[in-house]
Amino acid sequence: APTKSYIRGNHKCKLALIGLPDVVYDKEWDMIMIDAPKGYYPEAPGRMGAIYSAAVMARNRKKSGVTHVFLHDVDRKVEKAFAEEFLCRKNLKDATGRLWH
Repeated sequence: APTKSYIRGNHKCKLALIGLPDVVYDKEWDMIMIDAPKGYYPEAPGRMGAIYSAAVMARNRKKSGVTHVFLHDVDRKVEKAFAEEFLCRKNLKDATGRLWH
């Protein structure tokens, strides 16, 4: 069986956001909004780590229900590719302009 992905303390994964406060990792979120870091112009750092980390947090939910993930400014090729890979295209509920759910 594949190893379950995790974020907190995952120094091996360059996409894992490991410097967040403990409350972020401990809480089971009903909704995650990805709107940072800046990704709306070509030289911006992009949201690859945030997309990956949100996907792992949503998949690792233990309580009943689902975690809805919203991604803003998904107009760059790299953000679209990461969203489709880690959030999975089949999970896309709706898209309005540059906002995906």
